[in-house]
Formats: sequence, structure tokens, C-alpha cells
Amino acid sequence: MFRLGRLEFYSYGLMVGLGFVLGVLLASRRAARRGIDPDSLMGLFGVLLAGGVAGGRILYVLTNAWYYSGFLSIFNVRDGGLSIHGVLAGGLISAAVYARSKHISLPALLDLLAPSVILGQAVGRIGCLLAGCCYGIKTSGSWGVPTRFAPGLRHPYPLYESLADFALFFILISIEDKVEFKGGLFARYLMGYSGIRFVLEFFRDNDSYFAGLSYGQWVSLALVIVSAVFYSVVGSKTTANRKSQDEDAQPQDTQNEDDQHRDTKHVSPPEG
Repeated sequence: MFRLGRLEFYSYGLMVGLGFVLGVLLASRRAARRGIDPDSLMGLFGVLLAGGVAGGRILYVLTNAWYYSGFLSIFNVRDGGLSIHGVLAGGLISAAVYARSKHISLPALLDLLAPSVILGQAVGRIGCLLAGCCYGIKTSGSWGVPTRFAPGLRHPYPLYESLADFALFFILISIEDKVEFKGGLFARYLMGYSGIRFVLEFFRDNDSYFAGLSYGQWVSLALVIVSAVFYSVVGSKTTANRKSQDEDAQPQDTQNEDDQHRDTKHVSPPEG
């Protein structure tokens, strides 16, 4: 993207880094509003960064092994090369390990992080657009964006997803107070992003398909189903438990009212 002395800054890495920083700032601010010291989360952010990058790179290399000519080329991520599903898997494993070691609720932790994750994805996709990776299918030829990785004008797939991710970010922020159980906000993020990815994959150039769908679409479809089942089952249990608690409290309230009524009847009138 630009050079500062001997340092070269590449658009992809710069935007992914910016997305991570914005996500950390957002999570820290949301944690402070919940009475959590943001400084206590610095270890978590480091673990998430390491796990996410490792998971994203491993899955990307495994699914694009033909592209790499040598072992050292595996570590060159300047021009792209992170699978978002690998990032999510690596980040989820890292969050689970952290939550277990700190004896905190993993679902609650994921709810805290969900808006930050989709914000980071939205910004990171801009890096994909600038680097020319993750390009779309060919357009009619009269419009589109060029890429050095393939001929012809292409659909700006990274731009499509970035805009959709920003929209999902604002939706999550607006509905978080309406989610009534731990893990619910993260489940909605997973459903929302996977739905976005499934639809937009039709505009992305992919090398491999199975039964007419790309690898990304199959994974997204599975994540939609899993997150929807989780949200439905846990949401139903939460509603049922709340209803049961209300019913248990009602007879006690009625008993208290009856006791008060009897006490009132036994109060002697004041003597004149």
C-alpha cells in the first residue's frame, strides 16, 4: 500500500490489523459498561489474535495447497490468505480455553465479543478489496473491478460483504438488550453472518464446488442450522424456566395478600 522508510505496509494486513484494533476498543468499552475492567481482557485479546490467525492460516493453506511452492511461502500473509471460518474456529477454541482457565461463562464472553468480531470482518474485507483477493465472478465486462489474480472485470465481492457485515454489526448493537439468554447474541451473529456468506458466495469466484455449492456455502449452511437450533432450544428453555418461576411466585404472592387481608380484619377499631 505504501512504504515508510524500509517498512512496507500492505493493504490487506493493514486493514485486518485496523479491524482487530477497532474490535478490541469496542469490546473494552462494552466490558467497562458491564463493570468489567478492560485491562483484565488484554490477555484474552492476545490469545484470540494468536488463535484466530493460526486457525485462519491453517485452513486457508489446507484448502489452497496447490498455490504454495515452498514451506516458507505458507507464512507470507501480506497479500491475503486467512480463511474466515478458520479464524472463527481458532478464535472460538482460544476463547473456550481462556474462559475455562478464568472460570467464566463462555456464552457470556462470546456475547461480549460478537459485535467486535463482525466489525473486524467488515473492516478486514476492505483489505481484501484493496489487495485484489477474494474476488468475484466476471461481470458483463462493462463494469466491475480488476484483480491481478484473474483476468477480466469482477464483482467486488469483498465490498458486498463489507457492507453487509457493517449492517449486521449495527443490527447486533441494536438488539443486544433484547436477547434474554447467554450466548444468544453470538448465535444471532453466527446465523446472520453465515446467511450473508451463503448468499454472497454466488457472486464469488471459487475453485471447487460440491452439488452446486461452494465449500464456503456448505460450511455457512451448517453454521446457520447449528446456531438456529441452539437459539431455538436454549431460548425455549429460558422462556419455560421464566414461566415456571413466575408460576411458583404467584401462589406465594396470593398467600401474602390473604394473610394481609386477615390481619386487617382482626385490627380493632379505635375507641372514641
